[in-house]
Amino acid sequence: MMWRIPVVLMVLIQVALVCHGQSAKDLVKLGDAHYSKKEYKQAIARYLEALEINPDDAEVNLKAGMAYLYSETKSLAARYIDKAYRLNPGINDEINYHLGVAFQNTNEFKKAIEQFEQFKKKKSKLAAIADQKIAECRIADSLSQYELNVIIENLGPVVNTRFNEYSPLISADGNTLIFTSNRTDDERAERAGTNYEDIYITTKNGDTWAPPKKISSNINQKFNDAAASLSPDGKTLFLYYEDGEGDIYTSHLENGEWTKPKPLNRNINTALFWETSASITADGKTLYFASNRPGGYGELDLYKSELDSKGEWGKAVNLGPLINTPGNEDAPFIHPDGVTLYFSSDGHPTLGNADIFVTEFKDGKWTKPENIGWPINTWEYDGFFTISADKKKGYYSTLKEGGMGDADIYSITFLEPKYKPKPQPEPVVVATPKNEKPPEDFVDPIVEQHKAQRIVTLLRGKVIDENTAEPLGATLSLIDNATGKVLSRISSDPVTGDFELTIPHGGNYGVATERPGYLFNSINFNVPKFAEFQEIDTHIIMVRAEIGNKVVLKNIFFDTGKATLKPESIAEIEKIRELLAANPALQVRINGHTDNTGTAAANKVLSLQRATAVVDYLVSKGIDPSRLTAKGYGSERPIVSNDDEEGGREINRRTEIEITGGTAGS
Repeated sequence: MMWRIPVVLMVLIQVALVCHGQSAKDLVKLGDAHYSKKEYKQAIARYLEALEINPDDAEVNLKAGMAYLYSETKSLAARYIDKAYRLNPGINDEINYHLGVAFQNTNEFKKAIEQFEQFKKKKSKLAAIADQKIAECRIADSLSQYELNVIIENLGPVVNTRFNEYSPLISADGNTLIFTSNRTDDERAERAGTNYEDIYITTKNGDTWAPPKKISSNINQKFNDAAASLSPDGKTLFLYYEDGEGDIYTSHLENGEWTKPKPLNRNINTALFWETSASITADGKTLYFASNRPGGYGELDLYKSELDSKGEWGKAVNLGPLINTPGNEDAPFIHPDGVTLYFSSDGHPTLGNADIFVTEFKDGKWTKPENIGWPINTWEYDGFFTISADKKKGYYSTLKEGGMGDADIYSITFLEPKYKPKPQPEPVVVATPKNEKPPEDFVDPIVEQHKAQRIVTLLRGKVIDENTAEPLGATLSLIDNATGKVLSRISSDPVTGDFELTIPHGGNYGVATERPGYLFNSINFNVPKFAEFQEIDTHIIMVRAEIGNKVVLKNIFFDTGKATLKPESIAEIEKIRELLAANPALQVRINGHTDNTGTAAANKVLSLQRATAVVDYLVSKGIDPSRLTAKGYGSERPIVSNDDEEGGREINRRTEIEITGGTAGS
């Protein structure tokens, strides 16, 4: 028997459905109104209510994701934008870009790169923007491999509010904090954007900060003023005043009161340009500051000025193009040691927005600035860094999920060792394929001709397993690196592992030894044309293709100081491509290493760029980028001493392939 729904009930159901649908539209409309006013928290609430009615509405998922992307909880953006993309990939011309940014916020850098690559294909005119985002992801991925061993703590709701708090200045004893905030109780001023910045002060009692108060009516003015630097004795405050374009002033603590601020001289302040922040050395004789005056290298540049014999600040000197970039360098902090300078920059390689960098004055010059690392630096703005004399306690301002609102002030406790130990992956043994027929052996006639004329090198020896020293049957290929041509292919004896390979003189040759289930072994011979006949006895050691194992690629070549692959490298990289193509589940990382010539920061960047060049080539040849990563170690992991070139620095300059996941030969 079938139940019949009464006509009246059917009408009521239809009316309810219509009202339900109208309700969802109304919620989205309300959400849009909040979004247009940048009231993202309220917009999210309305969009989520609409999604309760229809969870699979691609447009509302995208709206919710975008609202999260501009909110304090950015890590939730990817969930909704990714769903919108899966529901309707064509929903928005720029969805790949937005999804890439969302994945940046969840530290899923490989996924982010994939989205930016897709955006680049669709929007070729915006390729430069996509390339910048890809570079950010690669830098972040590299830096995040080595997590700083630090404790980062929000100073809490006593110091921080839903407004901006930044530029923390800490007294030498660590018990007085001076900072800047645009907090207000005046809703009208907040709506009008006239909640100007003022300088606040608080003191610590034990582990607790007292409620902050405005530092002084002599200092805080009607418009923006901001703390810039505190002298080591705590009695001179450098501050930014919004006079003209903005200048640096000083106030002195006399009899418990701060004096009315006075501007620094015209060597520091300019009439038409912007001086934003400053930091003074422990001896009070050198001032570092930021300015966008003409003659610099970009927007804001860092300068220094020396105190002369009359007590006046001398001519400002630009710190130069190694420190300053076409972007902004700001918020300098000179450590009490007088040689370590911290600053924020959006022109040096960053994880996204502005990051904190460090440089040292050595041998009469500044070292190349180094990104101080993750998780201090993040995708958001990070700046206004200060650190104690013993370099164990720091403070800075940043936007972080879970904060009090806008920019907050955080403390940083630096621990030993410098980096947190990395969790070791579970060992995964890679299977060796069975019953695979090896390629047929052959020798090019030109090799035989050279052998008859005795203008060759005879390479003899055994192929053995790295761990067991067991003899192995393997295929050895002699490749002319200049042409990529395989000149000969031979097999070692499967029982004894013995082989004999003839290498002609007058060329750059690679010898690749391959066996299923193993990483290929790489040897390089750069033999002069008129070299004497010689015989070399050696063992070729084969490393199993297991997670964590790696080998040096000895036929990857770069010019000194550059990261462009030389043509002679292609044959070797093709071997990597063949390995990955034959083993589609295999994942690898390309590791770059340098010697210790130059600064540590420059070497790290160069090594990452070189490893990335190998990855980029493989991606261009069809290898899925999700299977590849690049890591730059710089000079951190030498194999041998760097005391000499041959047998030292030359060996330490290397490129490696390391198994990071998956299986091979199965």
